[in-house]
Amino acid sequence: MAEILLDPKIRLWVFLPIVIITFLVGIVRHYVSIILSSQKKVELIQMQDSQVMIRARLLRENGKYLPRQSFAMRRFWFNNEDDGYFKNPMTDPGMMTDMLKGNVTNVLPMIVIAADQSKVMQEQMSGAAMSMPPDPKAAFKAEWEALEITDHKWALATAETDLLASAVNEAHSHY
Repeated sequence: MAEILLDPKIRLWVFLPIVIITFLVGIVRHYVSIILSSQKKVELIQMQDSQVMIRARLLRENGKYLPRQSFAMRRFWFNNEDDGYFKNPMTDPGMMTDMLKGNVTNVLPMIVIAADQSKVMQEQMSGAAMSMPPDPKAAFKAEWEALEITDHKWALATAETDLLASAVNEAHSHY
């Protein structure tokens, strides 16, 4: 295989400036994104959503220790079609604004240094997926489905008889 030789003048006047410009644009992009990004505050709704997701997971994992009616009531509170918690989650417009700012800070340097790839972006953004509206249930869909298919099996149904049997066996073993 033939070796490819790089002329020192090309390395000095073409390759090195490209590397330096790319590095400096990356640094500028980083600091611009820091300036444009807003401080992330944990809002009450976000905290409630995360706590409800934890409660739903705990119900799925440990629901076997609850009586059937208690499990059904809790699952109904999460998954009720009319007013259940997982039915209609709120969307956060602040999150979309931060995403837009991040995208602008990534696209702007490309436009400035004449690396506009609008045709490639247009090809990626076309298609059937763009015409469909976003699903508001997507955030809670996995937990909703998991709770729907969870079958309640009470682990403590025979706990009293098991404890009494072990106590009787222990008493007989001492005699």
